[in-house]
Parts: sequence; C-alpha cells; structure tokens
Amino acid sequence: MKFDATRLKIQTCDRLDRWINELDPVSITLVFASYYLNNPASMFGHTLIRIDSRNRKDKKLTNYGANYAANPDTDNPFLYAWKGLTGSFEGRFAIFPYYTKIQEYNNLESRDLWEYELQFTEDQLNTMLLHLWELGGTYFDYYYFQENCSYHVLSLLEIARPELRLRDQFFFSVIPADTVKLVLAQDNLVKNIVYRPSILSLMNQKRNSMTSVEKKIFQDIVEAKISINSDTLTLFSAQSQALILDAYMDYLQYIGMRQKSDHDAKIPHSVLLARSRLQLTDEEEKSIAYLTSPPHLGHGADRFRIGMGHNDQEPFIEFAYRPAYHDLMARDEGYDKDSEIIFMDFKLRYFFESEHVRLDQVKFLSITALNPYDSLFIKPSWRINFSIDTLRDRDCNYCNAITGSYGRGMSYRPTFFSSLLLFSFLDLRTEFSNHLKQDYRFGGSMEAGAYYDFNSHLRIKFSGSYRTFFLGEHKHFFTSHVVTRYAYSQNLDMRLEFNRYDNNTESIFAINYYF
Repeated sequence: MKFDATRLKIQTCDRLDRWINELDPVSITLVFASYYLNNPASMFGHTLIRIDSRNRKDKKLTNYGANYAANPDTDNPFLYAWKGLTGSFEGRFAIFPYYTKIQEYNNLESRDLWEYELQFTEDQLNTMLLHLWELGGTYFDYYYFQENCSYHVLSLLEIARPELRLRDQFFFSVIPADTVKLVLAQDNLVKNIVYRPSILSLMNQKRNSMTSVEKKIFQDIVEAKISINSDTLTLFSAQSQALILDAYMDYLQYIGMRQKSDHDAKIPHSVLLARSRLQLTDEEEKSIAYLTSPPHLGHGADRFRIGMGHNDQEPFIEFAYRPAYHDLMARDEGYDKDSEIIFMDFKLRYFFESEHVRLDQVKFLSITALNPYDSLFIKPSWRINFSIDTLRDRDCNYCNAITGSYGRGMSYRPTFFSSLLLFSFLDLRTEFSNHLKQDYRFGGSMEAGAYYDFNSHLRIKFSGSYRTFFLGEHKHFFTSHVVTRYAYSQNLDMRLEFNRYDNNTESIFAINYYF
C-alpha cells in the first residue's frame, strides 16, 4: 500500500528548535587527530566532526563538535584492549564546544589536527543534525576496529548524503586515516584542508628553522642561564630575536598545559613586552617547514606480502597479510615518523624440499616508539610485542613458540629531517613452547641499530642483538639483521632482507602491497 506522507502531522519540539538554532549550521568539517601512543584508543588516530555555524565563520574554535567515543569503565590496559575488541564498552555521541577538543588533543596531548571542510547543502546538514539529535539518548556497542569513531562519523555523512555509501568500502577494520582518504576521494566533497599544529609542533617548527647559535641561546633561556633582557640576545637581528622569543612562548605554554592546571598557561609580562618591541613585517618572518604530513598521503593500512627466500636448509615462498597498520621500514608520509604499530600480522611459508606449509609468525600486537633524544624533553624509546614466532635459533622443523617482550631504550637523530636514526634497546623476553626444555625460557636482550634514508624511496636498516635466557632453558646467542626497502609508489615497496639467528641464516626478497 502506498504511504501518504502528507497525512502525518508535523510535530514541534522547542528543545530541538533551540538546539538547531544554536548550532545554526552552514557547513561541517571532518577533523583528524593524529596518533597518540599513550592511549590505546588513540594509537590509530581519531576522527570527529565540527559543525560550522553561520554566525561563527571567523571564530571556528567557538563552533560545536560532534564526537563518537567509548565510555571506558577500566584503566587496566589489557582489560581495556579486550573490552574494546569484543564490543563491551558503550559508545555514545556527544556535542561539545570545539575548543575543548583543541585543548585536549592539540594542547594537552600534543596531537596535530587536520581539518577537512566538506560540501553539504543546508537540507543535508539539517537531516544529519536531526539524526544526531535522535542518537543523543542511545548507545552502540563500541568495537575498536569495526564500529569505532570513524565508522559512526561515516554513518553521519551517509545520513546527509546516502549516495556516498562510505561504510561499504570497509570489510575487516575501519581505520581513521583510511576514512579520511575515502572522504577525500569523493568528487566535490572536500572544499578545503587546514592544518592545525599542536603547541609542541609549533615550537619544534621554530627550533628546526634556527641556526645552531640561535638554538644555543634558546636553550640557555629555557634553562634560565640568561634572561630575555640579556645583552646577548640583543646582539641578534630583530628577526632572530622574534624567532627565539616566539619559540620560548610556545615552550612556556606547553609546560603550563602539561601541568594540567585549572588556569590558562600564563606568559610573563616581560616576555610579551620584549616580543612587542620587535616590529616585523610578514616578509621578514622566517618560513617554517611543517614537521608532519596529512593522513591522506599515507599508504593503505592493510598489507599483503609475497616473498621468496632461502635458509640454510631449503628455499621457501612466503605469504603474509595484516589489517593494520604501519612499520618502520615503510614510507612514513602520513604517519608518525618514528613509530610502528603492527596488528594481527599473519605469515605463512611453503618449503619446497620438505613440501610443508608452516606458520612462520603471527604478530598479535607490536608497538615501537622511537623518541629521538631532545635536550628539552627527554623521553625514552620503548617497544612491546606479543606474537607466535618460529624458534629460529634451533633445528626443530620450524617449531613455534608463544613470545612476549618489553623493552626500553634510547634513539638519536642529529636533526629532525636527518636521514640517520640510531637506536638501542634493553628488552625482557619470554618464550613458551613444548620444544623447549622445561617448556619455557626467560631472559633479555641488548640491541643496537640504525635506519638510514638515501632518498624518499630507499631506506636501509642495520641491527644486531645479543640474547640471553637464564630461566627455563638456558641459552645465549647473537642475531643480526639487514633490511633494504625501495618504495616504488605510495602503496608498493620491495624489500631485501638478510637475517641471522645464532648459526641459522636466511635471506628473503619480498614485495609489499598496501591497500
């Protein structure tokens, strides 16, 4: 039977009318908050939308934002991960002043924001807001990799423009950076892209553009070795003084925000006065190179790998797939430059002479954060790994062990854009297998290595480690690794690897495709 919509009586709601009038939408903006390894829910980035008001065109921070997020009921990282994977958290939409998210993401967590202004008609915006109003009192089961922040933000966009069918493009995982790429790929959907760096990024951009002498003066001011009224500072040009003072004000703001005070970070009047005396034109300001790149330039989160190799006994062919996310040998455009997150990386090998298919490795979760030494903010590098791996230091017909490790270390890069990155780690490591004496072994390792970029396409890694196990099965041995990567394009690279474990050696040539 045909439905006659004209017979429906239009209902009015004063609260809804006041809400829409307050928002007064003229456009919406998709916002991507960059990666934050200190929070499991934000390791892959985060997306939200900003509702741009007609009356706040020149005051974007006073607009409202809409965010979908889990309401966690635990601080335990392992329980948090389990509940996030199994949909045990409630996920809800929330409306908030946009500047509160700037304070949280941009300032407190030092995360850069990328804003993608979208093209919607007023009728489409109204439809989206009506749906958002309906969702205010309900919740969805939150799934970390599927029905997450990005999935539900895409659903809002589809409500406004159903023909987009954005969620249909994802099968296993919905990664925030991939949703940004998908939105950008739609015809006439993205009008403008704005980069909003964090306070820390602004300061580091200025530091990176300083000469070595300017950096020394800036460091001395931070460490209170000299004052801003020192004659030493006045010996510099007005342009250099302005650069140093601007970086110092960024530093004071960052330190004030890190203290999590209820009051805004205060910059001393003497600093403001000294800066105000320096009258510079825009042409005299030093150009600053951005230290991060937008997420839509990154490779795909999924990776398929095929390789050919040979060990001491026989040749093999290797197949691997992972749904997320990024490793340190891949091109880092669009990603955190010095970090690695690998999730559910499955690797199979077929050995030609023995005619067997073996599970070579499963990386359930592997995270590495290389924090290059900074005289202002000294942060250790760290890494963690949970996996099933082949016991490569012994001949047991490619037997497997359940492994776990955690390490702390140091890394060093001469300058932010330097091609060289040095690193070292001390790790605790445990392995469980019925092929080991007493079925387990526990110990540690020391590793040192380097990454070097010849150009944007070619990267090489050298590393060596000494492993020792002193509980369970006792053993100690050396390992060494050399990996060369050539990136043919954003989503295709080739790698040549040489690995040695104790007395066992293997070499592999592999092709990786990201999608």
